[in-house]
Amino acid sequence: MGSLLQPLLDAPAPLVYCVCALVIMAETALLPGIVLPTLSTLLLMGFLVQRGTLQLWPALTVCVAAALAGDQLAYWEGRLWGPKLRRSRVGQRIGEAKWDKAEATVARYGVPAVVLGRCLAGVRTLVPRVAGSAGLSYRRFFVGSLCAAVLWAGVELTMGQVTGWVAP
Repeated sequence: MGSLLQPLLDAPAPLVYCVCALVIMAETALLPGIVLPTLSTLLLMGFLVQRGTLQLWPALTVCVAAALAGDQLAYWEGRLWGPKLRRSRVGQRIGEAKWDKAEATVARYGVPAVVLGRCLAGVRTLVPRVAGSAGLSYRRFFVGSLCAAVLWAGVELTMGQVTGWVAP
């Protein structure tokens, strides 16, 4: 395991923060980002915090800021181009009934739906777009997105640190 992680352990911290931030932001900002390994990225960052390569508060700040930035871009994409997204190839794969159900869920539950959506892989890429398309107010969306990003990043970074304590 050490030989696989050695390049990251030796990399300058600002480079690691930037690469991780790009991965986290791209997951929600870009529709194809659904395949990006953000959970692994956060766990790795927590592991690197435990090993001393990264510091906890900057890592948490970077993760939250990147998640928020990606969410905001996706929200405005949904707000501006919601109907076009539904007609896109990806939107058609999801299906009209599922889009309707997702929009109704976000409209009904608001902030809790945004928070829960951040914690579910695959769903976190779509929820901001659905929230924008469903007309959830930006203020409510931002509050949900901020709470979700802090919760998600905090838990995953902590799990990565625990892994670092257990790993040889």
